[in-house]
Formats: sequence, structure tokens, C-alpha cells
Amino acid sequence: MTSMRQNMEPEMIQEFKEMEWFGSRVLKSRYTLSEHVIRFLVAGKVSIQGIETVLMTGNILEEHRNLMRATSYLITGETTDRNPLHLVCAEDVHHCLVILFAYVPVPPVWVSPTRRTFPGEDKMTESVGLCFFCGGDLVEITIGNYYYRYEGQLIVVKKLPATLCQQCGEKYLGADVGRKLNAQIDEKKFSGTEVANVIDYET
Repeated sequence: MTSMRQNMEPEMIQEFKEMEWFGSRVLKSRYTLSEHVIRFLVAGKVSIQGIETVLMTGNILEEHRNLMRATSYLITGETTDRNPLHLVCAEDVHHCLVILFAYVPVPPVWVSPTRRTFPGEDKMTESVGLCFFCGGDLVEITIGNYYYRYEGQLIVVKKLPATLCQQCGEKYLGADVGRKLNAQIDEKKFSGTEVANVIDYET
């Protein structure tokens, strides 16, 4: 069951989990980040400071209750730069916070940071499906730079056709695209090289 909280003042909502709980996880450093969030951090789309600020000062917009998985929460708020940010979070079996998704709410899925676009309303692009992870609309795009690891080798792919989730940013490649890409790598059809920055976390 999904509980929608749009267009409601925070004090009007009977919280299934209070916002203070999310803030307490930040203060105690009791939270983990999904690989999806890590990818957005590396890409510079979100920051740890922004995530923590929203968890400390934001509001619960939606509750998503699932009989097979833990209840997840969509939290909306602003970063210290006053940029809107959405976080999808859940509590794990050890009572720690798991941050599943972090994204900027933008059209065509979001009319505003607190209001979704519903079926029948105008959209900027046509959906070609729904995201497996968050249920957002998928649209066809061309990725300027796609980082692809194949048999231990990091490859930068230019102008790659894909579908993009407009809500959480997850990208999908079609089977034909994946086959062609692997064939190009096997045949070493490289057009050039790029220098990558390396971080040694232990130092």
C-alpha cells in the first residue's frame, strides 16, 4: 500500500515514522548508502552534506508500505544551497537507515518538489516504460559519456542509446545495445583514450 502525502502540511500528517528518527540516524552516523546513491555522488549530482541536510530538516512526502519489504519513505527537502532533493529511505533489520535513492525532482515526473505529474497531465517527453527500482517513467536518451566495465577493463562509451528513469536516474541498455557494445570492445574498436583520476581511500 502506498500512502500519498502531496499538498499536505507536515503538521497535518500522522507520521508512521517521525522525521526526528531520520535526523537521529544522521547524528549517530547510523546510515548506509546504496550503490545507486554512490553513483550519483561520484557523478556530482548529489553530496553527502546535501543528503544529511535533507534528512535533518526535510519532510516525509510519501510512505510506501510493502508486505515483502520494509516500508520505505520519500523525503523531500532542500540542501544548504537551497536546491530541492528527494531521498527514498528504509529501516534495515539493525534499525539503521538505508538510503536507496537520491535525486533532484524535475519534470516530467515532478511538477514541483512536492507534487507529481499524474496521468493525463502534460509531459515534456513520452514514457517508454517504468523503472524497475522506483516506478518512475523511462524515456529514450543518448548518453554523452557512459562508463562501462567489461572483464575488469573500464571503458568510456560515447553517444550510447539508452533509457533513463526521470525519477531516480537509473539507466537501462537494451539487449541489442549490450551485444554491439561488447562486440566493439572485443574487436578493440577504440577511438581514443582518456585519463581517469584515481582515489586511494586508505591514504
